[in-house]
Amino acid sequence: MRKLITHNFNSNPHICAIFFIFKFIVDGEVLEDIKTPNQNAVMANKLCEVVRRFTEADNTAVHVSIAGGRKTMGYYAGYALSLYGRPQDRLSHVLITEEFERAVNFFYPTPRSSLVSDKNEIVVGDANKAEIWLAEIPFVRMRSLLDEESILSNKGFSEIVETIDKSLKPIQLKIANNDERKIFIGTDYCKLSPKEFSLYIVAAELKLLGKTLRYPSKDIKEDTIDPEHMKMFNEIYDQHKSKNVVDEVIVDYDYFSNTLSTIKRKFKKVFGKNLAEQIMIQKDTQAGGFGILVPEKSILVTN
Repeated sequence: MRKLITHNFNSNPHICAIFFIFKFIVDGEVLEDIKTPNQNAVMANKLCEVVRRFTEADNTAVHVSIAGGRKTMGYYAGYALSLYGRPQDRLSHVLITEEFERAVNFFYPTPRSSLVSDKNEIVVGDANKAEIWLAEIPFVRMRSLLDEESILSNKGFSEIVETIDKSLKPIQLKIANNDERKIFIGTDYCKLSPKEFSLYIVAAELKLLGKTLRYPSKDIKEDTIDPEHMKMFNEIYDQHKSKNVVDEVIVDYDYFSNTLSTIKRKFKKVFGKNLAEQIMIQKDTQAGGFGILVPEKSILVTN
């Protein structure tokens, strides 16, 4: 059972084709076939790992052939390239003259006459006359939907697929305005600090009111968000800060910019790059100012 994964090659003599044959280990034994759910999962994760590793270097191009092997092998190899593939990577399938598809002893067009037979030992053709085509297969490249951590870490096939699947579904953003300070998307959640959470709640409440935050000026001394929004912020912050903290927070340029960056970083770690970029506080080109771009109907603030 073999699946061919190669570096891309063409007529350029400086580009070489490198072929790799992999052994997959399950419970200390070489995987000879894919017949059980466990073997299936191992194959999927290993192919995902292999393709991810080959696509790490910018100066390489990967060519994945889905010809041969079990059907699931071709599916996993092609899907792994769809997850990690870059513009220079290619996916292909090998096609042969129809009569030779039934041959059990056909491997390639031979230089001399060589009759080949089917499983019933009936001659189906002369291998010398066989034709083979390398058919390139277009595929959707989804690498941009993954954050750097997902690309570099050795996550399993199912985990990577789930990350992308979640990022493509309509967002339902739930904000638990209680001591937990959690931002939910589905069952996944990100916990923010009192200061971070207070700013995010203000942005969410303003979104529900059809309003946005004003980014404080870097060049105006002691400039802050609007006074009304400062008041909202500190009222929320009073509910979540430690009891021994008495000072009010001034949301100036430094605080605003640093907090937005921190919230985005935390969101990316939990939800992935694509979801984080959708739910973060960011510039609203339509309404002006900064806010959460998720539709109002998809935002729920609970106690």
